[in-house]
Amino acid sequence: MMLPAQTEASFVDNCTTFDSNLWSKADWAQGLGSVQSANVNPSGGGVLNFEIPAGTHNGGEIRSKAQYSFGQVSANFKVPNLPGIISSIFMYQGTSTSDEIDIEVYLNKGKWEIAFTIYRLGVKEWVHPYYPTWDPSTGYNDYMIDYQESAISFYINGALEAQFHTPSQQPIHPMNIQLNAWYPEWLNGPVAASTEFFQVNQISYTQS
Repeated sequence: MMLPAQTEASFVDNCTTFDSNLWSKADWAQGLGSVQSANVNPSGGGVLNFEIPAGTHNGGEIRSKAQYSFGQVSANFKVPNLPGIISSIFMYQGTSTSDEIDIEVYLNKGKWEIAFTIYRLGVKEWVHPYYPTWDPSTGYNDYMIDYQESAISFYINGALEAQFHTPSQQPIHPMNIQLNAWYPEWLNGPVAASTEFFQVNQISYTQS
């Protein structure tokens, strides 16, 4: 496995403000709508809100300015109760042949699903679906990617839910940390009936 030449140190962002030293906001068409920087704002009470305005397929996205490699990427968040929208934390290299590690939470045909996915050089190497018996929209939950050279593990509220053990198929480049809420075409969700929020109250990276 190729080791990264440059990665950044550990951090904890408690979302009391929007930390422009750590993050940038995105503005681009994505899926059925777009992600817009105007939709990402701190509440002032320790929550970063990603707004999904009523009557739209629009959401928001943030991306770390630095890239990160082996370590634990974690976020505590509550997802909107809207069909067809994906709320996610992921690591992404940002090219057409990107490395990527995803945790995606979404409501599909009345059923909650969480997808753990790994790409290496733009090729989907592995996906593991998880069907929670609880509602991710009713409260905050901890989601973590534990990215190590020997394995990639996925945790929810401290419990190991999936693990990938094939180092030869893992990402080989440092990646940006990203969080977003957006409408993919394949879920074909309706526009938001009312304004809702993807709400994040902590994001962290612990370097290995």
